[in-house]
Amino acid sequence: MADITRVHGNGKAHGSPAGAISADELVILNDMNMDYFKIIVQDVSGDVADIRNELDVGESVAEILKLIGTKANVEMYQVEGDTTGQISVAVKGKDAWTTTTLQAAIRALGAAVGTNSVDVSGSTVTSSGLEFV
Repeated sequence: MADITRVHGNGKAHGSPAGAISADELVILNDMNMDYFKIIVQDVSGDVADIRNELDVGESVAEILKLIGTKANVEMYQVEGDTTGQISVAVKGKDAWTTTTLQAAIRALGAAVGTNSVDVSGSTVTSSGLEFV
């Protein structure tokens, strides 16, 4: 079997020079037109909601994802397995949502979201980049 010597490409972002990096290196293999958000589900008082059991159809996480899907495609999401109330999402449809518009839309869902009536009216949204932690 013949070997072919690779002369182009590396494990870094498109067009980045070879060698050590001095900052986090983002490599997107498919589509760069995505936005990344960190959502903290909170009630009107700012108390964080425990959403670990809110993943079924009709429950609050599904309702939030459905809301996001009205303007953009949810490409991936992660719900933290703890009591932080955090949902991280990557959405395709760059600039379909901003942190401000998404936060306002989630808060507008109100105090009784989903079959378990979770209060999301104090939720916060920040731009997380690609880090889903």
